[in-house]
Amino acid sequence: MILIIGAMASETEEICHLIQNPDNFTLNGKNVVTGEINGHSVMVMTTGVGKVNAAFGLTSILSSYPVKSIINVGLVGGFKPLQPGDMVLVKEATYHDFDLSIFGYEKGQVPHLPTVYEPNKILFEQVNQKLQLNSVKLYTGDTFLTHIIEPNTICDMEGAAYFQVAHLMNTKIISIKIISDIVGEENQLEDYSAFEKVCSNRFKSLIEKLLF
Repeated sequence: MILIIGAMASETEEICHLIQNPDNFTLNGKNVVTGEINGHSVMVMTTGVGKVNAAFGLTSILSSYPVKSIINVGLVGGFKPLQPGDMVLVKEATYHDFDLSIFGYEKGQVPHLPTVYEPNKILFEQVNQKLQLNSVKLYTGDTFLTHIIEPNTICDMEGAAYFQVAHLMNTKIISIKIISDIVGEENQLEDYSAFEKVCSNRFKSLIEKLLF
């Protein structure tokens, strides 16, 4: 089974319209739809916003269902020279708000876990060949960022948590994001609000291309 996971209904709701013979239910309070897309057994979950919601939702699924691979979709903030509307593939993910460097760990590193999480190499190459997207680093934290971290990277509030759970549960994962706003720009909040209203159709088209 392929799990398609996102934080908000605005990111996942149109994808659910692709599902044949859908079954809608809740799992530990999270909305889930199962069925098939072009012969692929799929599950779509909306976890809610933030690292804890992301980790709890994904752990609930992986503890209960035989998921072979995870596709994470979602909106992100971007740092120049990236632009609003760019679709990107995550090549590595880490936390920008986790810091135990005073104890000798790298910034972003949860003790005894990688500092940076990487997608499954085979899935990454397959998606890259189909879509030919720019691949970038993702920073995750429980803050809607308005200050610059690193040029040509992206930020969100869930991605690295999905990667961490996938790492712990030994499950393949890839992450594809759409840049809704450029961090620090004057119209950042307005750009984000506008993209949130229309992004779900782009993720629907993305999944149609991947699962043909």
